[in-house]
Amino acid sequence: MSPIPGGVMSPEEFQERLSGLTQELRQEQEALNRENNELDGLMHQVQTEVDKLGAREGSIKSRVRDMELNLDNYSRQDMKTIYNNAHENDMRLFMMRGQIEQLQAKKQAIKTLQSRIQRTLDAMTQLPEGFAPGGMRTGAARADSLGREATGQEVVTKVIQAQEDERLRISRQMHDGPAQTMTNLVLRAEICERLLDIDIARARVELAGLKTMVNGTLQATRGFIFDLRPMILDDLGLEPTLRGYIRQFTEKNKIEVNLAVIGFKGRLPQPVEVAVYRIVQESLNNVAKHAHATHAQVNLALEDDGLLVTVEDDGRGFNVDELDEHGDKGKALGIASMRQRAEMLRGQIFLESLVGRGTKVTAAIPIQ
Repeated sequence: MSPIPGGVMSPEEFQERLSGLTQELRQEQEALNRENNELDGLMHQVQTEVDKLGAREGSIKSRVRDMELNLDNYSRQDMKTIYNNAHENDMRLFMMRGQIEQLQAKKQAIKTLQSRIQRTLDAMTQLPEGFAPGGMRTGAARADSLGREATGQEVVTKVIQAQEDERLRISRQMHDGPAQTMTNLVLRAEICERLLDIDIARARVELAGLKTMVNGTLQATRGFIFDLRPMILDDLGLEPTLRGYIRQFTEKNKIEVNLAVIGFKGRLPQPVEVAVYRIVQESLNNVAKHAHATHAQVNLALEDDGLLVTVEDDGRGFNVDELDEHGDKGKALGIASMRQRAEMLRGQIFLESLVGRGTKVTAAIPIQ
């Protein structure tokens, strides 16, 4: 059936499109129900493993306490084995509990989407046959509104997934860094405490080592906090924060990075500063992990129509067309994250790279 003159949707076409959308939403509802059931099964399996690890944790702690009370009965190898077992169990328990939290968050996201779909279905099924209030053009607008609802659901899903990915990254960094080191510090401090009554000289040696570990942990924790949210970004702004981050990046990765800032006359809107900082951070992380570069250049240029940010390296480059299909998953996720940040500010990310010729990431962000 052809549309009526003027490109306006006919009542029959509107009803046909409405029926198709209803069927698609019901299919989506069924798919979400299946995914929810799969998550229930997976959560049961993970919870069972958590319970086993929790029981094992009690046994390991009991053995650690016995060792601390009877140090002379254990060799250094025995101590190392016990500590390693304790750390491994703690690590698995930490990760499993984090996985449960992620599964619960996904279930909540599914519940939210199901509720929205159901409300839409309820509204659609209550429409009278041939309903087109105010004329047929209103019917077309109604169908477009349903399409926007589906698009909104996709955006919500992407935002939730991005949050979960970030939480997973943070939990892994916390576990592999401060949490692991803190466990070792507690165990070593307890050894020092026992040695004070047995061998003062050995206790002093252990305390010196403990002091070194504490200092290293403090520096690592400060770096971790800076990566999560540098306080100077709120206090001093984008340029000083980037200069501090680039200085630390250069020292850590032995890659020379230069920063050029043009046209800045004051602070930028806070969401823009955060987004630009994260885009530069993610770009340089990709340089360190994948580029095998010796030099990178970061440029920020504030122009009349917005902010232009470029991060360019002299690394090995890659084939942009093959990135999504064959490229490194971590790099692809990093670029997707940068695109999301830019698009939330109505900006764009442009990626240029050639094998053997380096890579250039450009972010164009409008400034109100």
